[in-house]
Amino acid sequence: MPAPSILARPKPTYWLNYLWLMPMAGFVFAAVIGGGLSERLDHKPTRPEMLTAWAIATTLVTLFALNVDRRKPHFELTDSTLCIGRGAYATVMPLEEIESAVFGLPAQTPWWFRMLRFAPQSHGTHPFISAARANSLFIRFGERRYVPLCLYYSWVQNGPELMTALRERLREKTVGAESYTAEEVKALSLPRFNRVGTLLE
Repeated sequence: MPAPSILARPKPTYWLNYLWLMPMAGFVFAAVIGGGLSERLDHKPTRPEMLTAWAIATTLVTLFALNVDRRKPHFELTDSTLCIGRGAYATVMPLEEIESAVFGLPAQTPWWFRMLRFAPQSHGTHPFISAARANSLFIRFGERRYVPLCLYYSWVQNGPELMTALRERLREKTVGAESYTAEEVKALSLPRFNRVGTLLE
């Protein structure tokens, strides 16, 4: 009997973050670009000009973020495939073609990342990313491609369920951390979680 498919994607509350995050990002973007242009043109922007620039920047940033968020943070596990992304941007991996998987990323990280644990201003960044590394499933598949998958985030609906089911379905292909190559360790020092990567020749 086929296993039921599991779809993991942002929770509805995730989109509420746009209400405060995008205007803030638009302000920063407008301030940086506007500040550079005003200094170059020797023109002090008026209040209406600043508001217009902020509105345009916020709109552009929001459209860009929506385009990314509607297609990338979308993961579906079926009885025979793992799909990352959606539409024309989706990467579909047949489970039988996955070469191997490792639970947990290598411990090697850049020195500056290790120093974050001592920086008060990091506000938990180091523990958060360290936990993501420890709970990632590193998947190797054809043509030297890989993905460090971690969906244990509070904003991902069905993320933990998908990870648990995927680990079970890849149980016979799961190998130990000693299988990491030097190339993989280097590529995973600063991984792009949940994004497909390719090892360089």
